[in-house]
Amino acid sequence: MVLLALILTVTGYSGMPPATRAGFEALGRRTDRLCPARRVRTITPGDLDYLQDGFERSLSRLDRARLAAVNTADRRCAHRDGLACQTSATIGAMQTTRLVPRFAGYVCAHRVPCPSASFACTARLLLRQIMRA
Repeated sequence: MVLLALILTVTGYSGMPPATRAGFEALGRRTDRLCPARRVRTITPGDLDYLQDGFERSLSRLDRARLAAVNTADRRCAHRDGLACQTSATIGAMQTTRLVPRFAGYVCAHRVPCPSASFACTARLLLRQIMRA
C-alpha cells in the first residue's frame, strides 16, 4: 500500500473524496491480481501520472470526454505543487467513470520508460538527450 500511503499522506486521507479512495483500492486490488510482480502499489506519483497520460491518449474520444467531464484535477490542484493531487483526482474520475479496471490492464501492459525512483536511469536519459542536441 505504499502508493496509497504516499498519496494519502500528501493529500490527506480525511479530505479525499470517496471515489478517489475507492479508485485507489480498486486499482491496487486489480493490479495485485493481474500483475503482482509489477508492484503497482509502490509506484510514485510521477510514474502514475505518466501512465495516466498514456491511458487517456489510448481512450476513445467519447471516453476521454466522459473522463474530462468529471475530472476535477485542474480545479482542485491549481495551486498545489507535485503530482499527488493531480493523480489522485484523476483516479477518482476514473473510478466515477468506471475506467479503473481498464486502467489497471493498461498499467500491467505498459512500462514506465524510466521509473522516477531510478536516478541512474534518469541520468542516462538526460545524457542521451544532451548528446542528440
